[in-house]
Amino acid sequence: MNKWLIMIIAAISILTQSCKKDSETSAPVQKADYYQLKTGNYWIYQQFDIDTNGVATPTPHYDSAFIEKDTLIRGYTYQKLMENPYVLFPSQSAFYLRDSSGYLVSSNGNILASSTNFTDVLSVDTSHTDLYIGYLQMTGKDSVVTTPAGSFQSITPRTKIVPTPPNPANLPVRYTFDVYGKGIGKLKMHTFFFFGGIGFETRLVRYKVN
Repeated sequence: MNKWLIMIIAAISILTQSCKKDSETSAPVQKADYYQLKTGNYWIYQQFDIDTNGVATPTPHYDSAFIEKDTLIRGYTYQKLMENPYVLFPSQSAFYLRDSSGYLVSSNGNILASSTNFTDVLSVDTSHTDLYIGYLQMTGKDSVVTTPAGSFQSITPRTKIVPTPPNPANLPVRYTFDVYGKGIGKLKMHTFFFFGGIGFETRLVRYKVN
């Protein structure tokens, strides 16, 4: 990743967070499928720019995310997701994910979301402690979220971005988040420039899930 991107983007995707809680511990039985990690599923997203007043403006940039195949990693079956988070890069990247009893888990053991645990801090992002520390918790349980693809019952893994002292720019605490729709998959992704008030969001336009 280019050095300037590392410096200005608070959290390009929670898929790359440093996590301090191991996902292989026991978890509650899954009640609903918010992740839809099945080969052949795909989602089309449109990028929106968000100004300092929170006004979202659609852009002509789109990404077609899809589950390409499954693969075995350390004895667990993961699904290979191809996507371009926030449509900020020229090409897609591969992410390996699995649904562990309602917990969305990355191939390096990080918990990225939970459909059942709305109490605990699920992970702590220490990837750029010179700039911030991020704390991931679930919110928005059963809230209805609307995108160009429709309105859906959802859950939201939200990362609290806390600037590291002494914080000479006097930056406030801010949030990045993803939103997952029940029976749909990811509905929305949101991040921002760390040094500035400009934000980015991708919103689901259309999809196909099996």
